[in-house]
Amino acid sequence: MKLRILLYIIIIFLISSFISIPVMAEENYCFDPDSWQEWENLSSKYPDDMDIQTLHALRLGLCAKVERGDITVQQATDIFENARNAIINKKKVEELKKKGGI
Repeated sequence: MKLRILLYIIIIFLISSFISIPVMAEENYCFDPDSWQEWENLSSKYPDDMDIQTLHALRLGLCAKVERGDITVQQATDIFENARNAIINKKKVEELKKKGGI
């Protein structure tokens, strides 16, 4: 049980701290091999975590749409950040429920 809580905390930290598309539209991480490697590592490390898989798939699709010119980097960033924040909030609620806070 404690290991699972620790895992959720680590995942929340990873998602919220350094594995997101930056808020600044000028920085397009779709072409950054280091950020792609981080996502591939996360996806491989947590194959059953559907939240990580969802964000990874969303990132793939958003970058494809940016490359095709369907949406701007800012639009992709906004979409990704909204999804990431929703997942973080969901994880927080799940933790509160487990701790009996809700």
